[in-house]
Amino acid sequence: MKFITKFILLFTILSFLNCLSEKEQLLRISGKTVGTDTKSIILVKPNQDTRFDSIIEIPVIDGKFHYESKLDHPEYVTLFLTKDLGRFMPLFLENEKIDLTIYPEEEFDKNIVEGGKLNDEYRKYKERFDDKFNNRIKPLQDIIKALFKSDEYNSDKTKLLYTELKKAKDQDEKVVIYKKLNDLEKSGENLSPKAKELDNKIKPIYEEQKMFQQNYIESNPNLVSYSFLLDNLIFNKENLDVNSAKKNYKILSDANPTHPYNELASNLINAIENIKIGKKYTDFSAPDLNGTEIKLSEKINGKIALLDLWATWCGPCIAKSRTMVPLYNEYKDKGFTIIGVAGEFKNTDRLVKFLEKEKWEWTNLVELDRQNNIWQKYGVDGGGGGIFLIDENGLILAKDPTAEEVRIELESRLN
Repeated sequence: MKFITKFILLFTILSFLNCLSEKEQLLRISGKTVGTDTKSIILVKPNQDTRFDSIIEIPVIDGKFHYESKLDHPEYVTLFLTKDLGRFMPLFLENEKIDLTIYPEEEFDKNIVEGGKLNDEYRKYKERFDDKFNNRIKPLQDIIKALFKSDEYNSDKTKLLYTELKKAKDQDEKVVIYKKLNDLEKSGENLSPKAKELDNKIKPIYEEQKMFQQNYIESNPNLVSYSFLLDNLIFNKENLDVNSAKKNYKILSDANPTHPYNELASNLINAIENIKIGKKYTDFSAPDLNGTEIKLSEKINGKIALLDLWATWCGPCIAKSRTMVPLYNEYKDKGFTIIGVAGEFKNTDRLVKFLEKEKWEWTNLVELDRQNNIWQKYGVDGGGGGIFLIDENGLILAKDPTAEEVRIELESRLN
């Protein structure tokens, strides 16, 4: 009898300790808001779109909030006060207790984060970073703000295009103007002389910041470092040094071999490195509206093809696609084709109605809820899509070409 009593007591103690252990392994976010009537706290994971993806939204009731979850891996998120985004704060989630004090957007510098080894590590990094650079870069940034306020930041050519943009009657006209603005930026003609002078002063400091961050990544291959790599891959891909990104990916994936960020980072790097003019297109399969899987290579092999990644909710995408209809009708029997892929969410109801109205005759496929990561593989995540002109050998001829640019290629190659 005594043995049974001891066994029950031991079992009870072990069960209690096990429950206590499990309880300690949960992520627990508690916090309060100060001076803001926000109704929720928004946590956005890397590469998520607040319009369509399932994001973490924590209700705020009487200025307080609480959230619990079990994480398989530590995660990096960006904290906002609204789905419309705005000012943000980096936050690192672990199976630990995290206490937050959140102020209005204009006072986000006052936000307090307590708890989590990674949050503590990020705070220390940020303090060292600010101590080294703030006194040098902030005065220059203040002058840039003043130039914006006095309308002295943009060049005359840029101002003229912005004036045309305001007068544009439809999306088709805007597409052409956006292209001209982009060309001005690429050629360095978008800034006024004063702004150029400031730009030349601030660039060397940015280079120092990149080196500071690089040294940190190499010495600390943790999730804080991974957040820096992902932010660069997602938000700074136009100016990214691919070789440096690949080096950092190797360091971080080796140090975090089972983390899901490895696949995300790999896809983003491949898109930046490979989706370029002169490189071979990336093949994929996607269903048509009947559910039949279609492989891109089987549809475009030996032809000049326009891969059109678009969406029914993307006005500029639709405007661009419409400009290609006359080209398709003229060249579809001469070795040219278009493959459209609509990036839709939840269902295809809107797509079906749209295509019934537009009657685009080319092959139309569906990327529903990012199931094949096509946007990610082509480096256009976060937007409605992109257009890629591909030659008969599978090499990319142009990215986001205008209809006139496509026509020039078709005339020289097919006529």
